[in-house]
Amino acid sequence: MRLTIRDGLATVFVAAATAVYIPWVTGAAITGWSVRVTAAVVFALGFAACLTAQKQMAVVYGVTGEGPRPLMAYVVLTSAIGALALVAGVIALVTGSAAMLAMLTASMAGLWVLATARHTLASGSGSRSRRPMKSV
Repeated sequence: MRLTIRDGLATVFVAAATAVYIPWVTGAAITGWSVRVTAAVVFALGFAACLTAQKQMAVVYGVTGEGPRPLMAYVVLTSAIGALALVAGVIALVTGSAAMLAMLTASMAGLWVLATARHTLASGSGSRSRRPMKSV
């Protein structure tokens, strides 16, 4: 599978979130923002990146019934990291925890790396179907 415009958009959103977080955490820029404001921006950019991958997520979770689904280990890993990002983001927004903001940013970047690697490495030729074979 080759990378699509949606992968490019997700890259832009994740890069923008990283470009907000790193200068904020180092104190190089955006010094007037609180943890909650920075968390809201990073969370929103991560959510936008997630929305760009709706079609791929439908394939991963078997909603569409199209195309080969990834290994269950990939589905479990990305689901766990996604849940971690969601929980860390909510905690960062509610409590203003800088540690949870770091966890949100790191997990969002990790999800982007995994998804982009899967989209880059997945081959369209080896179509595996998860549907059971009909008996004759």
